[in-house]
Amino acid sequence: MKKKQIEIASYEEFFEALKEMRGIQELDLHLIDLLDKMNDGVDNATKKFLCLAFSLFDDGNVRIPLDASTFMSNRWWAKKWKGLVQLQKSLVEVNGRLQDPSPDDAQAEDFKQIVEAGIKDILDGKLNKVIGTADPSKKGDEISSPLLVENGKVPYLYLDKLYWAKIDIESSMKELFGEKADAGKINGSLFLPDDGEPEDKRNKEQKDAVTRGLSENLIITGGPGTGKTTVVLYILWNLLNQNSDLLKYDIYLAAPSGKAADRMRESLAGNLKNLADRPDVKQCEKYQEIKEKINNLESSTIHRLLKFSRGKSDFSYNKENQFSPKSIFVIDEASMIDINLFASLLQAIPVGARIFILGDPYQLPSVDAGAVLGELLNAKANERFRVKLIKSHRFDEKSEIGKLAKEINNAAEEAMKSETPIALSKELLSQAESFVLHPALAGGIASKEEGSSKDRVSYYQIEGDGAKDDEGKPISAKEDARLEIILKDWLKDFYALPELANEITCGDSIDKKETDRRDKIWKLSLSKRILSAERRGFRGVEWLNKKVCSIIRDKYKEDGKASLVKGSGYFPGQLLMITKNQEMFKLYNGDTGIVIYDGNTPYLMVKKAPTQSTTEDGSLKAPTRDAYTFYSLALLPSDAIETAFAITIHKSQGSEYDHVTVFLPKQEGHPLLNNQIIYTGITRAKQVVEIIATPETFKAACEAVTQRDTGIEL
Repeated sequence: MKKKQIEIASYEEFFEALKEMRGIQELDLHLIDLLDKMNDGVDNATKKFLCLAFSLFDDGNVRIPLDASTFMSNRWWAKKWKGLVQLQKSLVEVNGRLQDPSPDDAQAEDFKQIVEAGIKDILDGKLNKVIGTADPSKKGDEISSPLLVENGKVPYLYLDKLYWAKIDIESSMKELFGEKADAGKINGSLFLPDDGEPEDKRNKEQKDAVTRGLSENLIITGGPGTGKTTVVLYILWNLLNQNSDLLKYDIYLAAPSGKAADRMRESLAGNLKNLADRPDVKQCEKYQEIKEKINNLESSTIHRLLKFSRGKSDFSYNKENQFSPKSIFVIDEASMIDINLFASLLQAIPVGARIFILGDPYQLPSVDAGAVLGELLNAKANERFRVKLIKSHRFDEKSEIGKLAKEINNAAEEAMKSETPIALSKELLSQAESFVLHPALAGGIASKEEGSSKDRVSYYQIEGDGAKDDEGKPISAKEDARLEIILKDWLKDFYALPELANEITCGDSIDKKETDRRDKIWKLSLSKRILSAERRGFRGVEWLNKKVCSIIRDKYKEDGKASLVKGSGYFPGQLLMITKNQEMFKLYNGDTGIVIYDGNTPYLMVKKAPTQSTTEDGSLKAPTRDAYTFYSLALLPSDAIETAFAITIHKSQGSEYDHVTVFLPKQEGHPLLNNQIIYTGITRAKQVVEIIATPETFKAACEAVTQRDTGIEL
């Protein structure tokens, strides 16, 4: 964007320039036009300011400061503008060179005049026909303004719907998490997670969570492997054992995505076996009833739990039509829940019901507006309802992955405390110095690998990163060729996928040999994944997936086995992901599967463990089929499926792989180069992490923390 587009261009031209930089959405133009008509005209400079405000709303902020110095700070517009400039540089390449900035290109401070003019008009009431005053006492009034101003030391601008969602969350939290429930006298033993230690030395945080869970609604937080679902399982068992009436309660398991909901149920089912096999637990008077009730629990997305009606464009369960008070709710992956869905969920839960919310606040926030979990945990009253699990059972104290995740978390906490740039720890600075040329590009020279080969972090860069041409300008020529070499090295284990897929027969089966073949390819498919922050560009998942598929096909052609990978757009063993919910098949956004052919017909094989029922003596009945289901790809919309050898880090949330390769954006200041991105990416790995970046971009990612202002106060 040029300076003159800020100073003299019409707001339509201003909008188009901002949109070209991917800084605003087309829908925002229509909203601003509507506000202009409703208010009988809005000044040109003020409409430009509204463009900036909507740009920040598009980032997931719930409120925008109406103070010029605050708005222009590095926390708000200055940071956003820097990111947009870097994003444009990463997308626009000319003859292999990034475009040079022009003296006429706008700087963040060039927007100050329109920011001051727009804020003045709003606070002076010149837009009073479309911008009202935020007042919680007015909730339920028939007439509402599209935008609201909340007055205070720093006034804030809200979208009407987001403001009321914030108010609903604040009121619901005070009702549901305000006072302890009546636990009554503990009747008999209290069962606590057994981590091999004597009862008086067991994990303090887990013990505290289970004990408090008998009488309190809780938000249980912790990183991967800290036992959030284990704790909930013990809470449920103890609640049902202590109070026979609770056996009649409905228990709901829900998460923002179908994949996360399924994983929670599977995790609970897996942990249930260990709990139920304990000799002391088997002495429970209601052992069989409790075991069967927990074993038969179903999980769902929050949307399905609340029963969204497309006709009414609303949920069937809401403030006026709540669930029964005789209910228990377990909500997982809370960091992914946006402010509107969070408000709808809490409003539908009545006082008296039990609720346990699980999440990791350091992961990426929701795709839509808000960072609700983070703000609830930062609230002054958080000790009233929060239990933080610290000890990881996946990563011990010597774990390289665990130590890196902890250091990245510490950097995030420091960044949230201060507006000034943080100083990275010695450990993170040391890791930044560990970057070496990728072994595949260095003739097999391995990077320094300390510690176990099954728990390591490797730091790689690509030859040419940060290189300059003869004129001292950045280049990206031959990056695709270098990445292809890396992908060929990465694919060594996956070359077996097509042949393994061709050994599988579609259909229901409990034949051991067939199930073993399915288990083998499924285990291989989850052994590794490429995770990228970006969708487009040489490091984006679209290019990476296209290149991976091409390499596999070429490999089989070179080996004289091209017939094994022929097909109608798909090849046997290709990894696919569902990107849009397919309710009739119970396939949900984020579910992954493997292409299997039955003759010339391609199917998607997905592992969906059936719910097991119990016999009268409490033992599990033998399954009638194995865990795999086959879906004809001809019946699934092509725009609801994409290749999944590489997936975005956003899509990876809730998943686990033995080995992940994380690609970070290559420009410092890129909006997707942030702390939550790198933390979420590396914590998807159970054994090995490879980070492909540069020392500069790695440090920039650790330092940059995406902060959304949700405005929740408790």
